[in-house]
Amino acid sequence: MNMDFLKPLFDEELNSEKDDIEIVGIVFDRSRILEVLDHEAYKNAFNDWLNGWQGQLLDKANEILELHDNKGRFEQLTRTLRAGNLVPFVGAGLSIPSGYPSWTKFLYQCCNESSISEKELKTLLDDGCYEEAAQSLYDDLTAPVFNELLETTFGKDNLIQGAVNYLPFLFNDKHIITTNFDCVIEKVYSNQGVPFDGGAIKSGKSLTEVVRCLMTTPRLLIKLHGKCELVTERVLLKQEYDAAYHNTGNVSTFFDRAIFHNSLLFLGASLNIDRTILAMERIAGEKGHDMLPRHYAFLELKDTDDRAERKRFLGRANIFPIWYPEGEHDESLEALLFKLIKDNE
Repeated sequence: MNMDFLKPLFDEELNSEKDDIEIVGIVFDRSRILEVLDHEAYKNAFNDWLNGWQGQLLDKANEILELHDNKGRFEQLTRTLRAGNLVPFVGAGLSIPSGYPSWTKFLYQCCNESSISEKELKTLLDDGCYEEAAQSLYDDLTAPVFNELLETTFGKDNLIQGAVNYLPFLFNDKHIITTNFDCVIEKVYSNQGVPFDGGAIKSGKSLTEVVRCLMTTPRLLIKLHGKCELVTERVLLKQEYDAAYHNTGNVSTFFDRAIFHNSLLFLGASLNIDRTILAMERIAGEKGHDMLPRHYAFLELKDTDDRAERKRFLGRANIFPIWYPEGEHDESLEALLFKLIKDNE
């Protein structure tokens, strides 16, 4: 495994050890000095640190798996992966460590540029009306302003950090599904030397081709809601959701035809009431839960959550959660993905 993506974290730890090194008023990082003057020593120090870091990840994962009913479900998830029947479904939570905002945070950023008050926006979001909130901000800001904010926010070329870097080690020859507008997944796979070519990325209107392509293309990146820069293909505003998730819409048709093929693993998705969950619940109800693959999720359990009720809610969409504690999102996802890699070796 090429885990050079962890070097910024190692460098940060190395540079925080003591006071700055300053020569003629110029401050030099310890990591940079060591890497330039003795590259072999730097490499050995990184490998030693990496072994310790991996041990911490496995300890954290094992701690999580002792919670609730996680352990048996994780074992079933591992067996599904080994059988080649697991596809990741990536949400915004995997892009946040790389400096991209959650959808809620982005809406508040738009709110600060609009004439809509934070109180009005909060009321909509508290009621779960995310599509309506986006539509209101779009209407208020006007299309050019809103679209420019979306593209400059999610089209940035940030350093990729966090659990998303582990995806190529688990899903190098599998399809990936995401609702994210950014290009984090594309960059991660490119950094690992296994990029998606243009024809392997499907989004928006091209979703109608996906079911056919799933049978003939070994690896697709399926961007359910499109890309930030392609206005005509995205799914973001209420009217766009209505069209895409209508019974004959692109996204609805994709779910209806593709959900039979593999189990999904939801990563970085909150899995509250939204169109994705409702579409999956509808299909499970129509086809029968026992006729469909079981899906899995690494999911934060908040202190205020009713775990039993959350589990019943997700179960109606054939999704079964592996819980991790509130406030431990980034480290928990990284730990669980790393353990999945090790258990699959």
